[in-house]
Amino acid sequence: MKIGHRFETLAPKRILYWTTIFGAQAKSQQLADCTGLTDRCVIDFNRDQINASDAVVFHGADIHSSPLPDQNTRRPQQIYVFHTMETPKNSRKNNVFIPPNFFNWSLTFLQESDAISKYGSFFISSQKAESRGFKIQSYYVQPKRITKKSRNGIFGLISNCYTDSKRELAFEELAKYINVTIGGKCGKTAELRDICPMGSFCLDIFEQYPFYIAVENTVCNDYITEKFWNRISVPSIPIITLLFQKRTFPPKSFIAMDDYKNPHEMANHLRALESNSTAYLEYFAWRQFGTWTTAPWNAPGYRNGICRVCELLWKQSDKNATDDLIPEKAIPDVWKWYEEKAQCENDEFVQKWISS
Repeated sequence: MKIGHRFETLAPKRILYWTTIFGAQAKSQQLADCTGLTDRCVIDFNRDQINASDAVVFHGADIHSSPLPDQNTRRPQQIYVFHTMETPKNSRKNNVFIPPNFFNWSLTFLQESDAISKYGSFFISSQKAESRGFKIQSYYVQPKRITKKSRNGIFGLISNCYTDSKRELAFEELAKYINVTIGGKCGKTAELRDICPMGSFCLDIFEQYPFYIAVENTVCNDYITEKFWNRISVPSIPIITLLFQKRTFPPKSFIAMDDYKNPHEMANHLRALESNSTAYLEYFAWRQFGTWTTAPWNAPGYRNGICRVCELLWKQSDKNATDDLIPEKAIPDVWKWYEEKAQCENDEFVQKWISS
């Protein structure tokens, strides 16, 4: 759906941040990389301007820190946006009460959100990218660089040693059958704990190993953080937990733990890949043959975060060509919706997997 002719002639849409984001003010320049939208919305932090705002954004983890707006004076056409990039558990603080139907839109990492807020890009086929006139982002890596590994097994840079997903138990069990090296705060030696300076990505270390840990602290639908995106250029195979995350990645670009009955079976497969360069290279076919790429950041059709909110505001108002449009939807219970859609695991999968 394209934005109509009114887009160019009317005043910008005003987006008010009612809350902070983890105690800090949201960035005022975050619309700067919204190609084609940079002057079509403005960011505001002045609560006195709420009646002049088209959308009001509330960050999940900060909702408890200040009173909600007076609902008796809320304009009926105003959009209230629930925003978070954290898991449900880390978003809901102090069990704060939110009135039913308070929010109209969701802005989260879930693909089912009204506006998605991803940690990284959108994978798309190169064919689709070409059809949209996008510049192809190549992830090609020289085959020799892929197969030349100075270390064996799995590497992980881990700072959270006791996770909801219990990934630590899974890799402890895997370590009985294949080499698992953990660096960062959870490393077993001082050398491993200091292997990567604070604030560094240390991609050269990841490249030394055939496989690396991309399992999240908490495993939820679509929750893919910097553990993957910061290392997308690394010629090593990421290990994730559950196959339901596969819709985020190109086919055969990862190894999912639940594709195997138990750690022993998975370790056998990993060792087989280590000794068979042809089979190992199959996991890099999406790079080598250029069949997959990523959409340019915030390109039309692939808007992210507040850029998508801005775009939706214009599409919403253009629908009936009236500024008096009343929002078509409301979320009855935002916390319930978020938990049901995220479907976060605790340790159910890992406990069953390591005992099989």
